[in-house]
Amino acid sequence: MARKSLLVGLKTLILAGALAVGTNAASAQYQYCVEHRDLVAHLSEQFQERQFAFGLIGQMAIMEVYVADSGSWTIIVTDVAGRSCIVAAGEHWENVVIPTDQDA
Repeated sequence: MARKSLLVGLKTLILAGALAVGTNAASAQYQYCVEHRDLVAHLSEQFQERQFAFGLIGQMAIMEVYVADSGSWTIIVTDVAGRSCIVAAGEHWENVVIPTDQDA
């Protein structure tokens, strides 16, 4: 349990640090924006998170979900310029399988 609290604390600290540095107008709605490759490397090295899913947001961005075996997760949005921003992060990721005979 302490490890999970530490995980949330670390992500919060990263987000707070990014706010202190500042953001540009295009990414002001998000808290932590960097180049996509840098953010993906950080999620992999620090949290062992890897891409689980993605989806397009119109023609302007892509949303990605990164998940670790421990259950930690991060959702990022990447714009057409390659800047990625953390939108949300948390713990206890669970996959849900929808039976084919039921509607979503």
